[in-house]
Amino acid sequence: MISQSILNSAVAGHKILIDSNIIIYLTDSIQPYAPLAEGLFETVEAGDVEAVISILSIGEVMQGPSKRSDNSMAMEVKDYLVNFPNCHCQEITMNVLEIVGNDKRIDWSGLRTVDSLIIASGIVNGVDLFVSNDRHFIKSLPRKMILSFD
Repeated sequence: MISQSILNSAVAGHKILIDSNIIIYLTDSIQPYAPLAEGLFETVEAGDVEAVISILSIGEVMQGPSKRSDNSMAMEVKDYLVNFPNCHCQEITMNVLEIVGNDKRIDWSGLRTVDSLIIASGIVNGVDLFVSNDRHFIKSLPRKMILSFD
């Protein structure tokens, strides 16, 4: 697992997309990754890094509380993420759809539909680094475009 200092230096100067699993580490306090996720969000909140989160990731994160019938918590998570400082929530638009399958840097064949749309959400916003532990992301994105906590 990477250290907080390695994480901070890796994201410095980049516009990042934060994937669903990284957010879930934070919201559900998943160990051993929760401290790294918290540190990443603190860096974004401080304005040291600009981030993008796909609306699909927000929906995935809301699923946890919704499955536990905690709808008020699901709404709190949504409001927290949609309004997070220095972070843009990207909806699925025609511009996002146009990118799916068309960016030659990405191996689209290994991605699930949701992952393709999340990655396209980052690309449409000029993201140059994707923060994710998802093995599909790791296999499909060029090495210089992916940062994993592992």
